[in-house]
Amino acid sequence: MTQGEVREMVWTALARHHAATYPLPPHGHHPNFVGASRAAERLMRLPLWHKAQVVLAGLDQVLKPLREAAMKSGKTVLIPHPDRAGRYLSLKGLPPQQLKRIREAAWLGRPVELEHIPIDLVLVGSVAVDEKLGWLGKGYGFPPKNLRVAAPWATLAHTLMVFEALPCEPEGKVDLIATPHQVISI
Repeated sequence: MTQGEVREMVWTALARHHAATYPLPPHGHHPNFVGASRAAERLMRLPLWHKAQVVLAGLDQVLKPLREAAMKSGKTVLIPHPDRAGRYLSLKGLPPQQLKRIREAAWLGRPVELEHIPIDLVLVGSVAVDEKLGWLGKGYGFPPKNLRVAAPWATLAHTLMVFEALPCEPEGKVDLIATPHQVISI
């Protein structure tokens, strides 16, 4: 199978089983899913989360609970600029309730250069993952293929998004996958 075929298969399965949530349909997104908050809670119970002081997080709706929890706990949250590819913003010091929609970060966030910031954790959305920690994203957007951050990478996934082995070449690797029922890591 191609990466595109795997994406379509996962998006269609999420939609067919009513496992996707806003934004709908899940096609074209790193999907938000039923149980995402439980998966986020699993991730937030890990020492990796507690030790992280600087978190780089994607803009996906599925990652919103993690971004908000990081902000509430005083972590520095970095995000890609919603309108300028390759640019990043710091949300440090912003109250999470001030950021009603992620687009507001373009006006409220402070521009930063990633090269000068020691990042402790990267949070990415996913379309499909496997038990070997292979990762398949939506095919464009964040994270760009050339983003090199040495910190651990984590994602949230619904059970329908997890394969024993991806039936295609993964786009990359993650270090941790949190689902509503388990954590998959090295």
